[in-house]
Amino acid sequence: MSSIMHCEPDFFSRMGALKHHDGLADLQRMHLPAIAAPKSVRKGELFEVTVKVGRYAGHPNEPGHYIEFIELYADDTYLAGTCVTGGFMNVSVVLDEVYNRLRAVGCCNLHGPWQGQKEIEVMD
Repeated sequence: MSSIMHCEPDFFSRMGALKHHDGLADLQRMHLPAIAAPKSVRKGELFEVTVKVGRYAGHPNEPGHYIEFIELYADDTYLAGTCVTGGFMNVSVVLDEVYNRLRAVGCCNLHGPWQGQKEIEVMD
């Protein structure tokens, strides 16, 4: 007997995303991924990226309410991810192409996916 998994077609269309962090509601402050990375990097050069869900307001990490995963993208290119994170991810990244932004997606088991972004300049 085979099992079939179905994914909601609009999973990412429901994603919470904000451009400004001023005046956030508590739910938004708790779930918005914050990205710490340099403003500019050289193409092919190793650099560190830290993503924290709950930086603006602490997110619970308990059996009934937690961050399921965090994924990191350069524009729409997948770079890294982690599952059952406690809301934190630290990775070393090398970008071999020119990108305009880093994008992080964090997914809460109760409140779904949320997206944060940070502009980045990749220089030759």
